[in-house]
Amino acid sequence: MKTKEELMEVVKPSVCRQLKSPASAQFPMELVSVTGDDLRGYKVEGFVDSQNSYGAMIRNDFSAEVKVTSAGFLTVTSSSVATKANIARTTNYISNYIWISILVAIGGAILYLLNGSFVDLFF
Repeated sequence: MKTKEELMEVVKPSVCRQLKSPASAQFPMELVSVTGDDLRGYKVEGFVDSQNSYGAMIRNDFSAEVKVTSAGFLTVTSSSVATKANIARTTNYISNYIWISILVAIGGAILYLLNGSFVDLFF
């Protein structure tokens, strides 16, 4: 059974190659999860904080598949920085923003119409 630290030694370079600023990468180890074993391989998931093109620190999800070779060496078979997850969050946020804007506009129109009706009833 490999430790989280051993696995992250091979995962970090693979993940860093996908970042805009690999030198700024920070991996919060308390947020890294590992599942699997030496026989089936490991799945390592977590977060990486790094600078974007503008120099701002951003947090991205990462995932990596690690296999143990017959000689006992660790090999990363695939890794990805979850741009898709960030796009999904942004899409969800925009969708919610649009729905809330529509509901506020409808509510405002209803209140405006009701206010005009009440004014006509009393004057």
